[in-house]
Amino acid sequence: MIAAAIDASINPIVRTYIEDLRQALSQAGFQGELLLANCVGGMMPPAEMLRRPIYSVMSGPTLAPMAALALSDEANVIVGDMGGTTFDVSALRDHQIIVTPDSMIHDDSLGIAKVDVRSVGAGGGSIAWVDDGGLLRVGPQSAGARPGPACYGAGGTAPTVTDANVVLGIIDPDYFLGGRIKISRDLAEKAVASIATRLGIPLLDAAYAIQTTSNHNMVGAIEEITIREGINPRDSFFVCGGGATAIHIAEMADILGLKRYMIPRFMAGLSAFGGLISDITREESAVFLTSTRRFDAAGVSDILARLKVSGEAFLEQAGVEPDLRRFEFSFLGRYEYQSWEIEVHFEANEARLDAAKLPGLVEAFHQMHERIYSIRSDRDVVEFTNWKLRAVGKRANQDAWRDFRLADQATAPVAKTHRPAYLHETRRTSSLPVYDMDQLGAGAALDGPCLVEATTFTAFLKDGHRGRVDPQGNIVVTVD
Repeated sequence: MIAAAIDASINPIVRTYIEDLRQALSQAGFQGELLLANCVGGMMPPAEMLRRPIYSVMSGPTLAPMAALALSDEANVIVGDMGGTTFDVSALRDHQIIVTPDSMIHDDSLGIAKVDVRSVGAGGGSIAWVDDGGLLRVGPQSAGARPGPACYGAGGTAPTVTDANVVLGIIDPDYFLGGRIKISRDLAEKAVASIATRLGIPLLDAAYAIQTTSNHNMVGAIEEITIREGINPRDSFFVCGGGATAIHIAEMADILGLKRYMIPRFMAGLSAFGGLISDITREESAVFLTSTRRFDAAGVSDILARLKVSGEAFLEQAGVEPDLRRFEFSFLGRYEYQSWEIEVHFEANEARLDAAKLPGLVEAFHQMHERIYSIRSDRDVVEFTNWKLRAVGKRANQDAWRDFRLADQATAPVAKTHRPAYLHETRRTSSLPVYDMDQLGAGAALDGPCLVEATTFTAFLKDGHRGRVDPQGNIVVTVD
């Protein structure tokens, strides 16, 4: 009922948006293919989105893990996307995106499967405040884009995370968005001073307190999707997304015990990149209850065959050539009397299962259950409740980005300037080298503490964090 209500209520909004977008693209002379992001980790044609507009809900954040899937071959990956208002976190397990059947929108179940992305109110515009007990809080209130952080000079006066990073010297007021937007250090200091006065501490200490409080808020979100889901963050590779994550990742890595993380060259547009390189996808599912007590292989095979027919029809309509199509199968299973299911992937040749495949399905379920909940119960009956098919179609030239290679760094990188920035470890301001991202070649080594500036982001590497630019221009950092 909730899903039907959401689908019906957003239908006119999505329809108007798509019609306006088509018209604008036509007027601009666009001759390419228009695809829209969905919330199951891929793209779909406009006609399909108009048929099921609920799949547009929270579709943007689901593209960041799709980008990470392409950028890294690591098995376990954490993806953090910090923008202006929120921090979105997702994860890859066994180099697969995690799709949850229990997606929520506010306090209600969305009613459809969705890539598991969690959000907290921790962005560059998150407002710092002191509660009645004298404790510093950051967010979930946000200054938004208008008026934005105090340093924007657009009328905002509340201290934000961005203001704190300006005061700390991490963000250069003269090089915000590559210098196209001038921001004010004086206004940032004035805003942060209100927190310093309230807490009775120096200005730089207040700025760092705002930054580290925001970091711990984001660490909490990361632990929610890793530790509580059976993933050890210390064994994971972190991929940064959004314009602000690279400022905060170094301290978060130390808190979480991360040993390696990536700052992509196009970090600020990670989700947009995910959309450009994602497959055309649609998920189909059907309820069919059976169990290890009396496994109905014929019934399951009939369900899988029908799902595949539907998936083939979708990819045909989307214009995907037969040799570019593939189908991924999974089931939702549980131990008998459990009230929740987990998703388990499996292979199904020609969309059929026979009884001989049952031991493999059961063992895959036990392993996934043990991974998530640290226990397995081999003697319990396993119930299969839902069967799913993911129809996937590759697009022409979607992998063309892999052909890009940076020229090798011939000599040691030279800092374009030095800037005083506060280092909490030394409790003082130090002059840090600032490197220009556009001047770094493949193999360039960057040892923290240092700053790296790109047009759309600033990265801060702490002491003991050693970065190296990979052939495609991403900074891969190893922590000592």
